[in-house]
Amino acid sequence: MEDLNDIYFFASVVQHGGFSAAARRIGVEKTRLSRRIAALEKRLGVRLLQRTTRALALTEAGQRFFERCVATVEGAQAAFDSVAELRREPSGLVRLSSPALLAQRCLAHVLPGYMTMHPKVSVFVEATDRTVNVIEERFDIAIRALPVIEDVAGLVAKTLGHSQRVLVVSPAFLDHYGRPEDPADLPKFNTVASIDDIFDNGARWTLTNPGTRTQQMELKPRLVTSDLRTRLQAAIHGIGIALLPEQVVSAPLKAGRIERVLSEWSGAKNILHLVYPTPRGMLPSVRSLIDYLLIHVPTWLHERSI
Repeated sequence: MEDLNDIYFFASVVQHGGFSAAARRIGVEKTRLSRRIAALEKRLGVRLLQRTTRALALTEAGQRFFERCVATVEGAQAAFDSVAELRREPSGLVRLSSPALLAQRCLAHVLPGYMTMHPKVSVFVEATDRTVNVIEERFDIAIRALPVIEDVAGLVAKTLGHSQRVLVVSPAFLDHYGRPEDPADLPKFNTVASIDDIFDNGARWTLTNPGTRTQQMELKPRLVTSDLRTRLQAAIHGIGIALLPEQVVSAPLKAGRIERVLSEWSGAKNILHLVYPTPRGMLPSVRSLIDYLLIHVPTWLHERSI
């Protein structure tokens, strides 16, 4: 590929009417300009400029080349200007990944406030329970809920809060099957598990209580799915006891559609956190959304754990 500087030099010489004027305007020595244009003509195999002691004129080939050079230089300048615009204030597209239920219940309420504050920013949200590859899939930010924060090279993690998992099921289920009195009773009941709970041919829940006692329960779940909403609906409809995040079950608990069982026992806490590429060169749009989420998502989590 040709050196774009030579295209810029040639266009400048023509636009400013000569080597001396172009040299003064763009801050490049006249002799260097002359050498670069001569080398450009040699590579092209045609003369671009007719030089005399008094005037400088374009050849037919030079005229054609100049028209394309101007378009190239203007396009390059526009590219730089577009990035400069993004760096002056939050604007442009931000790509965000979030667990599906968090997107529906939290981001649906949080994002409109941010977008009202920053009218030049557009946001793309992929609501998915899979763990996206932030770098390869070109996401600016990902929200994750995992028991531990992964140490991934090139990514920064910021904690938003913690989510305790609790045992819930419908009142109708309890009326029909009875209520477990101890974690050891759980294998006797139908359960609803996450794919992450699968172990060998069954599922395993690790439960703790405030006395720091821990019990591991081996289960044969009736339903297994990675989708939080499906597990919640299964619990509401009496399919089985489910182990779900407090924030997910808060509304149906208040409405009496489900009840907690073994309330002194809970699952491992998930850490809700943001991950994003290292902030060097980060655009204001991405930085402003990160800052906004760090303030407003913890508030939402707190309100739903009270």
